[in-house]
Amino acid sequence: MPAAVAFGDIAKKAKGLLGGDAATGTFQLAPKLVINSTTASGVGITATAVQKGDKLDASVKAAYTTGDKKYSGDVTVDPSGKVAINTSIHNVGPGVKLTAAVSLPNPASSAKLTADYSSEALSIKSTVGLNASPVVDVALATAVKDILLGAEVAYDTAKADLTKYNFVAGYHAADFQASATLADKLSVLKLVYSHNVSAKATVGAELSRSLAGGATTFALAYARILAGGALTKLKLESSGALTALYQTKLQGGEKVTGSVQVQATNLTLGPKYGFALDLA
Repeated sequence: MPAAVAFGDIAKKAKGLLGGDAATGTFQLAPKLVINSTTASGVGITATAVQKGDKLDASVKAAYTTGDKKYSGDVTVDPSGKVAINTSIHNVGPGVKLTAAVSLPNPASSAKLTADYSSEALSIKSTVGLNASPVVDVALATAVKDILLGAEVAYDTAKADLTKYNFVAGYHAADFQASATLADKLSVLKLVYSHNVSAKATVGAELSRSLAGGATTFALAYARILAGGALTKLKLESSGALTALYQTKLQGGEKVTGSVQVQATNLTLGPKYGFALDLA
């Protein structure tokens, strides 16, 4: 029987192939710059800037983990003055981690406490707002024989109502992953699948259908590791959008990603381009 994984990690590789992850690359249709560095004291600094039209989204994040991995924390600041702070205590008990999060300048409305528990048989994540009328969010997952099962719910105490409930069933094998999710309060069925057809090539598909008789959408993806370690990926969506990615690492460790998107059903529309540079 497989070990339980977190709710969000069921079919994680398949979702990463379609949506973007470190292993298969993330489409970037806007200029992006990421600079990573580490101070002598072990504090990791990450500066990120993304150009979105005439607007520049920028942030600086500082993260630190103690040598014994018991405590960790990070602070993210953006030019608007918003400050996001997260602090975690690991191994509070067997498999238990506690995380406190708050955003400034509105600490009273943004403060949250998250408890994570993980074992071979069960994964539970619970988040509660630290205010007078909090939202309580709980996600749990387990494994039954070879099937991974998960559910998540959110309860808004101010409205006295369940604002979210989703269920997922998944299967993980050495060379493929698949999952079926009932999302948006069980109103949407989402199927996702990925298969490592070789040591260097992965294919995947995603289908989403409204159970209320709405539209059905799908996406197909193909990723391949090229000679020298470069990565390429293609994604075709039912909307007609065809997106391609090429990612490589330079000798100094810098990661360069280029993306282009065309509307396959209407080639008169101009293509969209994007470029990302990650300086390690």
